[in-house]
Amino acid sequence: MKIKLPATIHECKPDQLVKWLMLAEVIKEKQNDELFQMLDFQCQLISIFSGLKVNKVKQLAIEDVQRLSGHITRMLANYSYSEPLGEVTVNGQRYVFEKDFRLISTGQIIDLKLIDDVASDPVQALAICYIEEGFEYCQEDDRGRVLNPNEKRYKVFKEQFDGAEFMNFFGFFLRESKKRNDAILAIQTIRTMMNQRQAMEKLKTMNGSRGQESFSDLDKNLERLLTQSLNNRT
Repeated sequence: MKIKLPATIHECKPDQLVKWLMLAEVIKEKQNDELFQMLDFQCQLISIFSGLKVNKVKQLAIEDVQRLSGHITRMLANYSYSEPLGEVTVNGQRYVFEKDFRLISTGQIIDLKLIDDVASDPVQALAICYIEEGFEYCQEDDRGRVLNPNEKRYKVFKEQFDGAEFMNFFGFFLRESKKRNDAILAIQTIRTMMNQRQAMEKLKTMNGSRGQESFSDLDKNLERLLTQSLNNRT
């Protein structure tokens, strides 16, 4: 049986790495070094990075399973997270990624929000974030035809995308997503408190000095939440 495995993490496809990350969650829960010696786990690992079905991998000799899974675990162990470079070159075409989400286009933000689960199809996010150098997102010609549709990048990235850059992007994207969600939550809380503040102002006007202490506390809380929101957005 001929089995082709990536030599380095750079050769791994996004889909393979996401499947590995999902399997890694199981490893994290087990916290057991003996798991790496379990044949079932090793077969699953080989299946992910070879594209073969698990049942097909199980037809291999034990020493081959251990040898191939050993190569994969060493390859993965050599990876360490860093900030994404923000660029990849595929088939001679350079694609760039604006890491400051405050500067990306409205169209990209809308399309990213439509993705329910990035892990279920990570290439969608790649196709939205990495754009052909010199182009705008879904740039149109004078007839209104899109020159660089997402579908085209999706097909390219599905088969070819630097594995290390993807891992860096994936970690960065999830981290930034959490920050944005925290910021949105803080803003919603602030709006609620501002409504409460307006109500307190009316109450203060009606009742004179009564309620002054609670209004002061509310003002302090509002200032604190505003600071947190700004921190979350940077």
